[in-house]
Amino acid sequence: MNDTRAFTEIHDLHVLIEDWFTGRAPVAALDTLLARFNDDFSMVGIRGVRLDKPALAGFFGSAHGSRPGLQITVDALEYLPLGANACAVRYREDQREAGGVGHGREALAILVDSADGTLAWQALHETAVGS
Repeated sequence: MNDTRAFTEIHDLHVLIEDWFTGRAPVAALDTLLARFNDDFSMVGIRGVRLDKPALAGFFGSAHGSRPGLQITVDALEYLPLGANACAVRYREDQREAGGVGHGREALAILVDSADGTLAWQALHETAVGS
């Protein structure tokens, strides 16, 4: 595993998420989005609530097209190797609504190699920060 591969996964997933929330992605893309997460994935979001993959699926399922005009940017990526088949990536994420209101967060993601050669999200922890 290397930083380029991990950073590409972070960026690519956020493009998918932006497309999902804005409605640019078709409803059928939900399976593609959820396939990026391991079955035992868990995250702690900015409100301090832990979500497992079924809860995440419910969240995304109900949010399709709910944020037209949303723009997500990811930067300040830092690669943290965790062995041959896993890494952590620390990054800054900014979400801007159509009206320009922003929401920033610092995140730490754990990515692992999956059997099909792709990277899968194992865990994510987000903390709200000023925009």
